[in-house]
Order: sequence, then C-alpha cells, then structure tokens
Amino acid sequence: MDILAIYNLRLKCYFFANVLPKTQRFEGLIMKHLRLFNYIDTIVREGSVRRAAEKLHITASALDRRVQDLEEELGTGIFERHPRGMRLSAAGEVFLSYVRRHLSDMQRLRSEIDSLNGLRRGHISLAVSPALAADFIPRIINTFREQYPGVSFSVTVAKHSDAIRALLAFEADLVVIVAPPRHPDVIDLAISEQPLVAAMDRTHPLANQGTLRLSDCIQYPLVLPAPGLTSREMLESVLHSRRSETQIAAETNSYEVMRGMLYGTKNIGFVISTGMPKNRVNENIVYRPISAVDIRPVPLVCAQLKSRGISVSAARFSNCIAEELNNMSLGEHHTA
Repeated sequence: MDILAIYNLRLKCYFFANVLPKTQRFEGLIMKHLRLFNYIDTIVREGSVRRAAEKLHITASALDRRVQDLEEELGTGIFERHPRGMRLSAAGEVFLSYVRRHLSDMQRLRSEIDSLNGLRRGHISLAVSPALAADFIPRIINTFREQYPGVSFSVTVAKHSDAIRALLAFEADLVVIVAPPRHPDVIDLAISEQPLVAAMDRTHPLANQGTLRLSDCIQYPLVLPAPGLTSREMLESVLHSRRSETQIAAETNSYEVMRGMLYGTKNIGFVISTGMPKNRVNENIVYRPISAVDIRPVPLVCAQLKSRGISVSAARFSNCIAEELNNMSLGEHHTA
C-alpha cells in the first residue's frame, strides 16, 4: 500500500471514528439537513459559492455561512477556498461521497412513495453516448413520458469513460453507452450488440447495395467520427492499414454535421445501428450495414451503479431501454 493510500485510509478512519461519534448531533444532521447536503453538492458541481447560490436562489453570504456552520459541526474543513472558487479538501471528498449516497437514497425513497400513487412524479439522470442522442434516447424518453408525464429527465451526452465517471460520482442514475469500459462497481442491466453501418445520400452509387465491405466505402470521400468516439475506434484499426487509400472529407463529433455533409454528395459517414433514426419518412439518407468480417459489432449497454439502489422511475425506464434493445433487429433498421 503506497503512502497516499495509507493517508486516505487514516483520514477515513479519523473521520468515521472521531468526527461522527463526537456527539449525537451528527445523527440529527442526517435527518434535518438534507437541504444542506443539496447545498454542498451544488457548490461542488458549480465550483463556487456565488454560482451555487444563484442556482439555489439564496444569497451567497447565507450559503457560505451554512458551509462554515457545517465545517464547525464536523470539526474539519471540507472546502479549500481559492480566489477562483471552492475545491474539496481530502475530508471533503469523503464527506461528498456520504452526501451523495444520502441524496440518492432520499430520491429513491420519494420515488417509492410516489409509486404507491401511480408514479406521479420523479426525476431520472442519464449519461448517454453521442450516437444515441439524436433519436434513440429522445424517442424512448418521449414514449416513457406519455405514460408517466410527471417524470422529468436530465440527459448528459458524454464519451463512455466520462459517463462511467458520472455514474460513480452519483451524477447519473443510469448510463446508456456504447462499448463501456469495464468497472467492478457497475452492473449491466441490458446489452445489445451494435454493428457499424455506413450512411449516405439516397442517390449514392452504393445506396442500393446490401451489406458493404469497408473496401467499397473507401472508394468515396469519408466523413469520419472524431477520435474518441466509439464508432471511430471501430474504424481505426482497419483504416490505419489503408490510410493511403482513404480520402477524408471531414472529421466531426457531431452526427448532425455528418448527416449534413452527406446530402447530395458521394460522401459516406458511419454510425452504430442504434444511431440511425427509426422513423425515416421522407429521409434522404440511407444506411447500409458494414460486414462483420471487416468490423465486429460492439455492445450497447444500459447500466447502473452496483451499490446504489435506483428509484422506481429509473428502474421502470431501464426496463423500457431493455425492452427496446431486446426488440432490436438489424433488419428493421435497414429498411430505407
């Protein structure tokens, strides 16, 4: 065990062995100060008392006073104050984890109470892959809210590694991401294999073909996903060996930009199959599968934090995601 690990372990032992049992006042704090926990969480997310106060609709001086009172109650500082904002101290990192667990538990409790009345309200925080942001996730959210109009959503579009970090930090209830990195604290709720497809204008010479080989596609200018996106990672190993044959028209992290560059041209773009619009009435873009011989499918995963009980609304939404993934078939998406 290195020195930093020993320091963190000792810090946690001190925090739970000396600060918490100091009096029974802290147990009262758990029940009485959930609002204060929300204040602390908001300061961390916003990075300053002033911005947090604006979001919470209270004065900065009142918010700072509440923080100071809490630090006095704990007997230790949880923030380091800098000219450009607030930063958690080592003890603050431990306390923040505690705060977010309790906020999550309270949200779940409220959701379970609401479920007794027919799930009249609730809130679900999602972190999703960029490929799912244009059609897949909005479509499922809209369908879900037709049945549960009192449930609201926060949706963050993020790369898979950032989405997992949001899940671990209690910033997301669920992640719906492509090819996520494995993590021991994350449990998969639903998985579907996603092949890569080529996107092109309806008048493109390859538009009437069936399954394409990548060698067919590189005969035309390519609009590539930006580095770091899963669809780019799927392409990279194959394109690397054929770089001299490849004509790159553009690279972009926006699927809307990619689609815009396909209209009326011979350019070819790439998305995973779930990134294709499901309802393509009067759509001028067609999608053709890339042979698995060239590029193997990757998993699309809906996941939650293993140690965190999610709300009833989040659990029901994850069931909707699972049902959608289970019902998917490549044949349904290939109809132009």
